[in-house]
Amino acid sequence: MRDFVKGRGAIGDYLYHLFTHNPLHGMFAITDIERRTWVIWDIINIAWLIDPDWVPTHLTQSPILNDALYWEPRKGAHIMREANDVQRDAIFLDFYDKLPRAKTELQ
Repeated sequence: MRDFVKGRGAIGDYLYHLFTHNPLHGMFAITDIERRTWVIWDIINIAWLIDPDWVPTHLTQSPILNDALYWEPRKGAHIMREANDVQRDAIFLDFYDKLPRAKTELQ
């Protein structure tokens, strides 16, 4: 984050601030944030739209969460798309390349 996000415009600086001031670090007793990675779940949805090869998927029936908190199949359930892999490096390289060009709008 320090090397590829911080200093790359207002959005980069804001994302760096969020990363370094993440309240979840304290909640999960994460103290070594300099050497740890953090999952950015939201980025996968946009990555799939940019290049579906970055997030390989397959179609499957939507499961249901049972009372024991396990997913189980349902007959006749609607079809959903499930990701089964993530090309993390390709996604982040694209993000790092585009970040300096990102514009913010102040209203």
